[in-house]
Amino acid sequence: MVTIKDVAKAANVSIATVSRVVNDYAHVRPAVREAVNKAIAELGYKPNGLASSFRTQQSNIVGVLLRQQRTPFSSALAYAIETTMFDEGYRVLLCSTNGDPDREEAYLDTMMEMRAQGIIIRPSGATARTIRRANALRDRGVAVTFVDMKPRLASISAVVCDNFSGGYEGMRHLIELGHRRIGVIAGAVAQQGGGTDVGSERVRGIRQAAQDLATDVEIVFSPAFTETSSFEVGLECGRAMITAEKDMTAIFATTDMLAIGVMHAAHGLGLDLPRDLSILGYDGVLESSVTFPTLSTIAQPIEEMGRIAATTLIEHMRGTVRTPRQVVLENALIRRDSTRALP
Repeated sequence: MVTIKDVAKAANVSIATVSRVVNDYAHVRPAVREAVNKAIAELGYKPNGLASSFRTQQSNIVGVLLRQQRTPFSSALAYAIETTMFDEGYRVLLCSTNGDPDREEAYLDTMMEMRAQGIIIRPSGATARTIRRANALRDRGVAVTFVDMKPRLASISAVVCDNFSGGYEGMRHLIELGHRRIGVIAGAVAQQGGGTDVGSERVRGIRQAAQDLATDVEIVFSPAFTETSSFEVGLECGRAMITAEKDMTAIFATTDMLAIGVMHAAHGLGLDLPRDLSILGYDGVLESSVTFPTLSTIAQPIEEMGRIAATTLIEHMRGTVRTPRQVVLENALIRRDSTRALP
């Protein structure tokens, strides 16, 4: 392995001079700089960026903590963040917390040890612990931005979508189509109504729309679940609801993957979609456009959310913006073939 000492010997300079060239310091004579760079190229020397960050208290490393990476939503969000960061010269370490506060805390500790310049966090459910950790990071000079979900903390920037209005507009769509007995697939916390997560916000919007827009709407909730909203959960909940609720005419799933699971359950039970059952999803991931029938959904601007979160963090890391930003993006209803008006 080629070391800085090997480069210094080949260029006939001191180790300190090689370090100054590697770190692009001024006051190095052009001829010396050229000799060092030539030795680096010939020997194939790769500077130790992590060691350099320990000396300078700076790095180009950015941590991104998402709930998980295997869902289409998280993958799209992570890609938008990573692409924006890479184009600006930063390198991303992507971590999955699985919503586990202990795992989140372990990753945040690691980011501090690695001298990360900034961190984008999609918080776990442990809001108080996340707030304490975020404040500790800022005290250490690490820039922090929340994405997709945020604690009630105005002192740290956040980029989110308006999940309440998304739930409201989705319910409006189904009510305007004439549906009155509507199934809602959501997790246990969201159904209880006291959570701060995105699912809870969507369910609050759904309930408010049912109260505001008609007098005879009945919401039928899915079996409660605590695991991640996935295709498998949607398949299981959809099968249970369709079997038990014969007069239900529509289902609003709080993620697209839940909705796609419901569609498969409906097909398996012999239903003709949307004639026998309208299905509405939430997120607007690519997969929603290739189902049969194509899935109506409340689409979030996922790419825009990731890009703005990344640029916001970059501005904080570079010091061009010091005051926190609170960005709330709007959703859009995409009408496709999985929902239709009742006769």
